[in-house]
Amino acid sequence: MTVLTCASTGKSITLLGEPIADSGEGKVWRTNHNGYLAKIYHSQTPERVQKLAVMIAHRPKEPNSHLNHISFAWPKSVLKDAQGDCVGFLMPEIKEAKELIDVYNPSKRKALKLDIDWRFLHTTALNIASIIEAIHISGYILGDIKQQNILVNDRALPSIIDTDSFQVRNPVNGKIYRCPVGSPDYTPPELIDKDFFSIDQTEVHDRFRLAVIIYQLLFGETPFGGKWIGAGATPETNELIRRGLWLYAPNSLFQPVERTIPLEIVHPEVQRCFLRCFNDGYKNPNSRPTAGDWVKALRLAVNELSICGKLDSHYYSRTYGKCYWCDRSTKLGTDIFPGFVRPKQAAVTVSTSPFKTFAKDTALASIMRYTRLKYKSF
Repeated sequence: MTVLTCASTGKSITLLGEPIADSGEGKVWRTNHNGYLAKIYHSQTPERVQKLAVMIAHRPKEPNSHLNHISFAWPKSVLKDAQGDCVGFLMPEIKEAKELIDVYNPSKRKALKLDIDWRFLHTTALNIASIIEAIHISGYILGDIKQQNILVNDRALPSIIDTDSFQVRNPVNGKIYRCPVGSPDYTPPELIDKDFFSIDQTEVHDRFRLAVIIYQLLFGETPFGGKWIGAGATPETNELIRRGLWLYAPNSLFQPVERTIPLEIVHPEVQRCFLRCFNDGYKNPNSRPTAGDWVKALRLAVNELSICGKLDSHYYSRTYGKCYWCDRSTKLGTDIFPGFVRPKQAAVTVSTSPFKTFAKDTALASIMRYTRLKYKSF
């Protein structure tokens, strides 16, 4: 049994059982303090200790405290061993949430019997963008944005984990503590094959990663896929990103496959954000939509979603004009948003009234008034 000391309170923290997660940097343990986990590093460095101190002293404002939700698993306190050395930190535990891939991947949703529809996915995307906007406003760069680092609960509220990998700037002296890790498939073209230990990243780099996450949520797969019509075998995803090759690139070397969900079914403003990121942003990274731009576009998109006249589980954009999911399930013989058949006389359109207060409230508050009623438990 390992007993550590919480630096901020002086209380003893006991590590329980076996590690629940193990990464290249350290292991994560449950503790005797309900609702809190401990991350214990394999090896500690003065740089890491300083970075933790800055994060603990300058925590971003929690945008969802009014919803009793944890938007990011932020370090709460340094943990010290018997010699008084910093060995890790205490952080809140994110409970009753699924990894992002379990939410957006149709096969995983089916296997886990998750009651999720396209509106839930839009709402999740909007909430992720809102949280990342709040983090950027606080001066932090996420760096390693990927599906494994985002958990989602049954209210479509996301939580970002592995926050100690963020790039941190000390607001007092300007010193930057870099994000030393990156993930293939989410790295912007200008950073591929770069040494993250020697690069000061910017919010512009996060914009690319955010767009990939949102695409995965709305379309169920990576934007860098389809039927390859170029010479030779399909390049690895990082090579595709380096070359700016995705399904809707100018002179694309990809073609849609039968299961491909077309870009045209989402709201036009969301379409424009994807094109700005992956086409305009390939030549000029500053052209990529900010997290705030995504919030605005996704607000519009959510407001323009209508419920299908046949299935309660089908939502489609009014700008598209018809239920894409009914057409797709008829064509492919499978429905990625299965539900029950509604009586013909009961066909209605979901009211957008829960969203009318967007101008006065935050996007998250307005959305979640709806999702608390709409979405069932995982």
